Amino acid sequence: MSKNNSVEIAYQNAKDLIHKKDYIQATEQLNEILKVFPNELNSIYLLIDCYIKLNNPIKALEFTHSALNIKNDDKKLLQLEIRLNEYLERDSESIHLLKIFIDKFSDLGALKHLSNLLVRQDKSDEADELIKNFFENNQDYGLLYKGVRHLHASRYRKAEDAFKKVLIEDENNIDALRFMGILAFKSGNHDIAEAMLTKALKLDPTYSLVWANLAQVFSVTGQLDKAKKSFKNILNMEPKNGLIWAEYGTVLTKLANYEEGRDAYLKALEFKPDSPRVHLSLGHVYKTMGEIDNSIDSYKNTILQNNLSGEAYWSLANLKTYSFSENEIKDMEDTLKGDMSDIERSQMHFALGKAYEVKKDFDKSFKNYYEGNKVKKGLIKYSSDDTTDNTKRILNFFNEENIQKLAKSSTEDRDPIFVLGMPRSGSTLVDQIISSHSKVDGTQELPNIIKIAAELNSNNQKNYPEVLKELDESKLSNLGKDYISETAWARDNAPFFIDKMPNNFIHIGLIKTILPNAKIIDTRRDPMDTCFSCFKQFFARGQLFTYSLEDLGNYYTDYIRAMNHWHNVYGKDIYTVHYDNVINETEETIRELIDYCELPFEKECLEFYNSSRPVKTPSAEQVRQPIYKSGLNYWKNYEKHLLPLKKIIDEIN
Repeated sequence: MSKNNSVEIAYQNAKDLIHKKDYIQATEQLNEILKVFPNELNSIYLLIDCYIKLNNPIKALEFTHSALNIKNDDKKLLQLEIRLNEYLERDSESIHLLKIFIDKFSDLGALKHLSNLLVRQDKSDEADELIKNFFENNQDYGLLYKGVRHLHASRYRKAEDAFKKVLIEDENNIDALRFMGILAFKSGNHDIAEAMLTKALKLDPTYSLVWANLAQVFSVTGQLDKAKKSFKNILNMEPKNGLIWAEYGTVLTKLANYEEGRDAYLKALEFKPDSPRVHLSLGHVYKTMGEIDNSIDSYKNTILQNNLSGEAYWSLANLKTYSFSENEIKDMEDTLKGDMSDIERSQMHFALGKAYEVKKDFDKSFKNYYEGNKVKKGLIKYSSDDTTDNTKRILNFFNEENIQKLAKSSTEDRDPIFVLGMPRSGSTLVDQIISSHSKVDGTQELPNIIKIAAELNSNNQKNYPEVLKELDESKLSNLGKDYISETAWARDNAPFFIDKMPNNFIHIGLIKTILPNAKIIDTRRDPMDTCFSCFKQFFARGQLFTYSLEDLGNYYTDYIRAMNHWHNVYGKDIYTVHYDNVINETEETIRELIDYCELPFEKECLEFYNSSRPVKTPSAEQVRQPIYKSGLNYWKNYEKHLLPLKKIIDEIN
């Protein structure tokens, strides 16, 4: 019998053994064949298949390499080599092999596969760049490349034309759909972006970059539950993606799921320890949860990885209970002498302001607060005159005659308790006192009322508040119902909840129009203490009036003008609580406050500092302490520096 006949018989025996699932005997038979004919490809193919079925990827990969030495352009073998490396979690080798494969075959599916692997390694920018280069260098995708090139150059109209032409030829071109989604997102057309990206995912639910794009759309549009699900889908496919764990943590904390958010950030650091921004975010979560030692450690880890992080230094200062060491003060002073971004420079000056304040060096403290405010003021656009004009226009509309003529909302919900006024006026303390009651949920500074006012201002020919005259009972009632439903995510199960957005004071007329039974509490503190406390504060967002003493004085004037008006037209529907009274006549003031809320008194309201609820505002750590009087008239330590502010305040008084 010839050798060839013997091989054919042995080969058929091996196939029969494989059919019987006797893979061990089959491998022995096939290895015998290769001793005689080492380049017999069919036997090598069967051996690879057997070793895969025997869950021996190392041997499978060994024979894949043997086969490629014989036939180095075999597309299926190259794909198998990539898959086996992936199975063995050799991501770097898989990425290398995929790049070679794409160069050889211009394979779009392999490109998507490569982009998913790069996203898994927190290399989304490299993935996007590879996609761009692929379309640029591959003539078969010329039109798509033109669109990508226009998109990167912000030539949105030309990009849109190119992508639309691609979709006319192939309505299911997943890359054109993705880029159309990105284009719509960049143009602010979030509904279109969502539709395009959703269609792309229906075609390929495993395309990680599309899930990441869609999650970004959901995050920006406030659809946080959907963003959460999108990131979760990516993590199911790529559980070791540190970047996605970090993004997931951010969405969870926005949803007030602080423990889950903390765990997500810790996961992100497990896979990518060198992430100063994640350490910073983790510090914020720990602060909100009241875990101050962990918060301090996280902020210091941020500084170790990025000594230019003014935000980390400011976050330490913003704990209100942290004292900087001499070395930390020197580090900040030295850092400020070098190059850094304006926003980080501003924050570092605020941190130094607090550091010197604790040391009672009030002149150096004010100098740094002033510099921090000056830098931030240069980065923003704010006009006191515009604020005053807007305040007067709103107050002029909500006169007694117009209020009587407005349609009446039938939304009778008594759930919301609005705590409003100037920032740093004691609103967090009042919030903590009331939310210590068993029937009240504390939430956060909810943006919903401001959002309703903005939408009324943009969706109609008439401006807000004048447009309210055009709304009938049904539309006004629906605005109230929308507010209740859209804030449900921030609540637990108590019958009442607090919305402590301070800036809602200008919208009291709107609140009373759409939610006539809502409670409204105006928090007041000494005007100089209030305004100077704002001047010392670097706000994470908004409050643009706080970065100049003159702007602060003018804003406070508008606030007093507004509250005087609201008290005149709504009378006892609005309750004013004075910070001084909470400090000096604590029990009596708290009992009156709880009585206004039509709640039975509970002693926990006097022991508010024992509450374990998360607190997100600058006063978070202060309201976890018993009442203290050190904040009264504190501004006088800086009196000689505050003359421009005092002049305006004295004119009000």
